[in-house]
Amino acid sequence: MEDARMALEFGADALGFVHERTSPRFVGDDQDKWVADLPPFVPKVAVYGRVVGAPPQALYDLVQGVEWETYPFPATKRVHVIRLRKGQKPDDLTQQTINASAILLDAFREEAFGGTGHTVDWSVAAEIVQRAQRPVILAGGLTPENVADAVRRVRPYAVDVSSGIEREAGIKDWEKIRAFITAAKGA
Repeated sequence: MEDARMALEFGADALGFVHERTSPRFVGDDQDKWVADLPPFVPKVAVYGRVVGAPPQALYDLVQGVEWETYPFPATKRVHVIRLRKGQKPDDLTQQTINASAILLDAFREEAFGGTGHTVDWSVAAEIVQRAQRPVILAGGLTPENVADAVRRVRPYAVDVSSGIEREAGIKDWEKIRAFITAAKGA
């Protein structure tokens, strides 16, 4: 809760909460007790690796998942994640039918659904942004040191960060949060 409050104080435009149980960032089963206390006009995103059941709809504005076994409510509430593999070309991806309100680009890693600290190819990401018919969110290896350059080069609708603002896996660093938001918005 304190990490979320600090991110908002530093100017975050949205907050993501990891529901993937295999992640060191898993928010736990009692998130409904404190997520509901966050300000009402800040988008809250439920983040999953694999979505196998209905996410808690009353608490979250959007649902982001890498693998969707089920999709229990309207597509306008969905973030479609594309995990870019090395060597992929924009043509490989822009032909996909995306049934979501936004696309999130992240680096593919076999061992994890996200939060690995690996960057995507920003030239490929920039071309996808230019071609996409939906807002594109850039993720993957972003840090306070590289986010301004990423925003200038890729021109995404938004950026997403997790491991890049941590002291260690799952433990946020408030100074890194502040520096990241400042750099991202100053780009």
